[in-house]
Amino acid sequence: MLQNKILSKAVTNDHTVDPLSPSFDFERWSSTIARLRNELGISPPPRSGFCFKNLTISGNGASVSEQQTISTWLAWPYEAWKRFRTIPSRTILYGLDGVVQKGELLLVLGRAGSGCSTFLKTISGEISNLKVEPSSVLHYFGEIFCSINSDDHSAKCIGIPHKVMAETFKGELLYNQEVDEHLPYLTVGQTLEFAAAMRTPRTRILGVSREDRMRHAVDVLLKVFGLSHTRNTIVGDDFVRGVSGGEKKRLSIAETVFAEATIYAWDNSTRGLDAESALSFVKRLRTLSNLTQAANAAAIHQCSQAMINMFDKILILYEGRQIFFGQASLATSYFERMGWYYPPRQPAGDFLTAITNPMQRTPREGFQGRVPRTAMEFENYWHRSPEYAAIQNDIAEYEKRSIPQAEATRREFSLARKQIKSKWMLNRAPQTVSFPLQTRLCIKRRYQQLWNNKISTYTALLGQVVISLVVGSIFCGTPKSTNAFFSYGSVLFFSVLLNALMAVTDIHSLYSGRSVVRKQTSYAFYRPSADALAGILADIPIKFVTAVLFNVILYFLSGAERTAAQFLTFFLFVFTATLTMSMVFRTIAAATRTLATALAISGFLVLTLVTYTGFVLPRPYMHPWFKWISYINPLAYVFEALLVNQVHGARYPCASLVPPYPSSTGDTFICPVPGAVAGHSFVMGESWCEASYGHSYSHLWRNYGIIMGFLFFFLATYLVTAEYGKSSSSGPSVLIFSRGHVPKVFSHGDLHRETIYSDPEGQGQIGDEPDLHNAACVGANDESCINWEEKIFSWSKVTLDVLIKGQPRRLLDNAAGWVRPRSLTALMGVSGAGKTTLLNTLAQRSSDCAMTGEFYIDGQPIDASFKSQVGYVQQQDVHLDTSTVREALQLSALLRQPFNIPKQQKLAFVEDVIEVLGLSEIGDAVVGIPGQGLNVEQRKRLSIGVELAARPSRLLFLDEPTSGLDNQSSEAILSLLRKLAAGGLGIICTVHQPNAMLFQQFDRLLLMAQGGRVAYFGDIGVNSDVVLQYFAAHDPEHRACEESENPAEYLFKMIGNNDNSQPDWPKIWAESSNANVVRNEIEEAGGSSSERHGKQGKTSIIKKAADDKALNTYPVPLLSQISPICLRVFQNYWRSPSYIASKFMLGCGCSLLIGFSFFQGPPSILGCQNKIFSILMICATFSSLIQQIMPRFIAQRTIYEVRERHSSMYSWPVLILANLLVELPYHILLGVCTFAIFNYTVFGIRSAEEQGLVCIFLIHFYILAGTFALMVVAPLPDATTAGRLATIMFSMMVLFAGVFQIPTALPRFWIFMYRVSPMTYFVGGTAVSGLSGTPITCSSSEIAVFQPPRGSNCGSYMQRFLDNGAPGALLNPGATANCSYCPLRSADQVLARSGMYYYQRWMDWGVGFAFVAFNIAGAFGFFYLFRVRGVGVIGDWIARHAPLPGRRPRLP
Repeated sequence: MLQNKILSKAVTNDHTVDPLSPSFDFERWSSTIARLRNELGISPPPRSGFCFKNLTISGNGASVSEQQTISTWLAWPYEAWKRFRTIPSRTILYGLDGVVQKGELLLVLGRAGSGCSTFLKTISGEISNLKVEPSSVLHYFGEIFCSINSDDHSAKCIGIPHKVMAETFKGELLYNQEVDEHLPYLTVGQTLEFAAAMRTPRTRILGVSREDRMRHAVDVLLKVFGLSHTRNTIVGDDFVRGVSGGEKKRLSIAETVFAEATIYAWDNSTRGLDAESALSFVKRLRTLSNLTQAANAAAIHQCSQAMINMFDKILILYEGRQIFFGQASLATSYFERMGWYYPPRQPAGDFLTAITNPMQRTPREGFQGRVPRTAMEFENYWHRSPEYAAIQNDIAEYEKRSIPQAEATRREFSLARKQIKSKWMLNRAPQTVSFPLQTRLCIKRRYQQLWNNKISTYTALLGQVVISLVVGSIFCGTPKSTNAFFSYGSVLFFSVLLNALMAVTDIHSLYSGRSVVRKQTSYAFYRPSADALAGILADIPIKFVTAVLFNVILYFLSGAERTAAQFLTFFLFVFTATLTMSMVFRTIAAATRTLATALAISGFLVLTLVTYTGFVLPRPYMHPWFKWISYINPLAYVFEALLVNQVHGARYPCASLVPPYPSSTGDTFICPVPGAVAGHSFVMGESWCEASYGHSYSHLWRNYGIIMGFLFFFLATYLVTAEYGKSSSSGPSVLIFSRGHVPKVFSHGDLHRETIYSDPEGQGQIGDEPDLHNAACVGANDESCINWEEKIFSWSKVTLDVLIKGQPRRLLDNAAGWVRPRSLTALMGVSGAGKTTLLNTLAQRSSDCAMTGEFYIDGQPIDASFKSQVGYVQQQDVHLDTSTVREALQLSALLRQPFNIPKQQKLAFVEDVIEVLGLSEIGDAVVGIPGQGLNVEQRKRLSIGVELAARPSRLLFLDEPTSGLDNQSSEAILSLLRKLAAGGLGIICTVHQPNAMLFQQFDRLLLMAQGGRVAYFGDIGVNSDVVLQYFAAHDPEHRACEESENPAEYLFKMIGNNDNSQPDWPKIWAESSNANVVRNEIEEAGGSSSERHGKQGKTSIIKKAADDKALNTYPVPLLSQISPICLRVFQNYWRSPSYIASKFMLGCGCSLLIGFSFFQGPPSILGCQNKIFSILMICATFSSLIQQIMPRFIAQRTIYEVRERHSSMYSWPVLILANLLVELPYHILLGVCTFAIFNYTVFGIRSAEEQGLVCIFLIHFYILAGTFALMVVAPLPDATTAGRLATIMFSMMVLFAGVFQIPTALPRFWIFMYRVSPMTYFVGGTAVSGLSGTPITCSSSEIAVFQPPRGSNCGSYMQRFLDNGAPGALLNPGATANCSYCPLRSADQVLARSGMYYYQRWMDWGVGFAFVAFNIAGAFGFFYLFRVRGVGVIGDWIARHAPLPGRRPRLP
């Protein structure tokens, strides 16, 4: 057995130390392992405390900012002077003092914005964009480092400076962030195995391999944190279904524990955990601190008394100022002595945090005018206290004791780290395992992700096979003559182009995992370059298989030279080019900060490289100002090599002779092809290649060496950029307001607002007025007054099964209960018990599951309007980042309140909601992203406000509304819910960590155990007597709840205890008389409720609206939904200047590049062909444009599918329509800009009609791109998959446009593709509008020169050929030697070869817009089929491999 390899070393058969045993005991195991390490002489890992004195932290930038819009982007030249202003700084932490010894636990308390996170980041070295003042002093190991980022070395710095500690010993200082960041397609077990492998030390128990140690550690932590049952479940994220929120948080904690750091900083790491799991987490910290002597600092928002008892010291921050630091047991008495009242049953954590809240603290009798009020007054009181003097003495003693042994301690620390690290690692490397092992483990993780999310890989492989079959079949059967020259060039150019375009899609996958890489590199798991190299090495086999499939099919099907040497040379160059372009785009992704910027740069680069490959614009035709690009273009060397490799040593019979006389002899005839020799009926391939492009076979392997040079150069650039690229800011948070709406209260730019007010009480808190229940009735008559519908909602026999890795798993098992009006029901249970699943099921949000059950409103089955009549506050705060608080609430009110409620009344109600939720000051603040927008508490209030603004008429569901909030904010939220319930609304919400006071706010409890089984449903009772008596009566052998104990924590202990002796509470409940009473009441609820409502004589307007909604799922008619949604989407684009700037930079920049690359080209045959190619280069931006558009739509779609669709807020066609309309004005403007640049540089000035046609064709092109992007992405799960499919489809559209292969040369089977390709009509219409009627003047290389027969001149010799309709013109009819013949006369002849005719120009325009209409219809149709209905095998396959948000695959 694996475990025996480790446990046998301990010479014990104790099952309590075996993580696979049900009786596993973590403390026994920890003690056993520690004893075993000591017996074997294994040195313990280095440990340290920390000491800080006068720690003052400031951040760059103001605390508020204005939102950037397109108008600010356009005005940047006028505001350029602002860039040279000194960036203001603001103080976040003011002169903190304290000392934390090795093995101690420090609890950091404070309200949101008090600086808790900043303090934790500082001590853990995460100080990007933070400034530590020079007077600040921080100690590690008793060694002082002064002025963390100061260059002043005059101060005495002893021991390890912070820079060394944060870099060389980076993994010893660890910050666990509040937000969970994981790779969604890894399983829980794979995530932990990766973390364990990265931190497995070199010094291990003798005979225990690295793999054994890693697996044993994973088993232990899976058991400790209750994750064993989720080992093979993918983690998921907000949009990919995976483990529950509590399980994800426990996974984050377990991953952090694997780092085995010296100092841990935990930022609200109990968020989302139930009370028992949170307490268990703190107990584990206590145990680990005692055994390993690691120092821990934790900021916990909802801290129970039992948790506080585990900590050694407490730091309390009030608006960045220290108001207490010392032993946890002394904190409450300190503030009582100050003069504050400590309520009897209030937990110490609530009391200590309430001290910093003017709304919730209460002075003791006689102290009303003597207690401190502002943060500064609290700080001054602290500095005068004896506790502060004691802390200063402790700091002085700590320094005195540490200074003499500082150097020795530093050497010991370095030696201990060296013993842990792998051999041959640099001393300054903070990682534990070597770089090669880091890379190998990252490669393994990469393949695990690919295996768990196969859809993208399969899509790429299938797409490559399809496109290779298509391209190869197009050129299949091409005769081996001079007519094949252009076909050879086309197929080889296309092979280069497609590989370059497919490499762009790598950018999406790199951005998707960037935050996880940033987190894990801060843990010193691996170097960023190791992950970057692993991504490359892991992709090589996949790219190789893809290249084999693509190139083998394409090469042999297209009729290329079938020799082994030529094929292998072709494959080698194409595969190397693919890797090179992948390095290029990976470097761009690593060097940029936003996806839109990366895609814009990539699109421009692709166009530049393709244009200067040498095919669409041969080197002799390149203008000198851009010709240098071809010399630094890797694709140019690839194309030259492929072309000379194809034609080397081959003779190509002439397809036609000039003149075509059968009796011609000697040098009296010639093949009208560059490189031809007079008198020869064939052309040597190398001669044609040299004459047309200037390419030589002698350059073949020189070019390969150059390509390899590019490959290694960009590989090194990518690795360096990934390693040293600047990560996202971890500086102070910024609140962003819409332009012109920054409140005056923030005009001072101070982080802490309370000092601005003379009377701070009440700022930012949930107020008591106005009353939401009566808010809508103010100034209204009785008929328009909105009241709650007081009806009972009941459910019974609810079961739910889903597929997990192909196996059915029961998440809910026979749940039953009800929610009465005017009541507040708590849904509680251990993490993973199915609370959120039950809430989703009750709210009718579960789909594609094997679900059974009965749901009633007053005994009547629920109807289709049910979802629009209830509110649902999700655990995840999902909002559009560019919307303001007021706009989000107004949209909810306009679309979810009944249609017959006047708009002004709805908006007035929104203002009341803003007032009640305490959001008045930030009503015009932008939601933003974490760190640049609303904080966690504000986002949670907004989520609740969105549902309240909808005015749910029946029920309100809330999934962990207090998650991430401190106890004071939680109490405010519960007080609001209590008031709403008193108004007649039925409310049910999940709660994880309620204290005794919060728990008492609820009327009824639904308690869930593991497996989705009900353990209790019924009243809570006064002081929780009813529920406690039930458990005491059914388990007399176990202890009862103590009077001072939190009843909620007691219940969690009862149902969450893994001890086998614990009763089976779900079984006891199912057999109890209480459960029979519940079942009987559910059956009788309908009749009794109907009788009660029958006595009411007045029917409110909300009931009438509900009756209307029974006929229509949506509260507002479809046409009335369009305007608000379009307004929101237009605002989203207007407030996303980086996206719009990237779009216009791509369009205009590419137009400038194309225009001046093909600037006023010569009127030769190849010059005319080049101008046609210039239009194709405009088409080349198509792929990059849609790559930019698709992520924007996915963001909108995600919000709709995760939240808005389930609320019946608006119909899905409105989502599609709004996203179609929003791009329209930008695309029209971009089309006009492109016309102004492209038309006059390439075509010059032509007739008004022709110029107008070019303009509307270019406008049509951008509209086509926008609609095509939505059609492709509408049914697909992510932008990467959609991007690859779109690239393939775009390639086929360009391929069949009639340029790369003329229509007459297409196989008959493919002629329909020429007719259905939208690029056929765009390229054809634009080309004839810009070129028709232009005479041809052949260049010297195009003129066919031959000799007339002796005794005749050129005119007489060619007369017969010219009279028979020769396509060209004889340039010197009177000459007797060197007859010069130009093969073509007019550009119309060049156009006609591709099926482009001037008389079809308006038809081309009309057909082009028919394709736009088809794209629009496809977007609606595909979204309906695959996202709404999920029909057929494809829909089920998508559900299993890329599940939609809130959707499970169907059970067979």
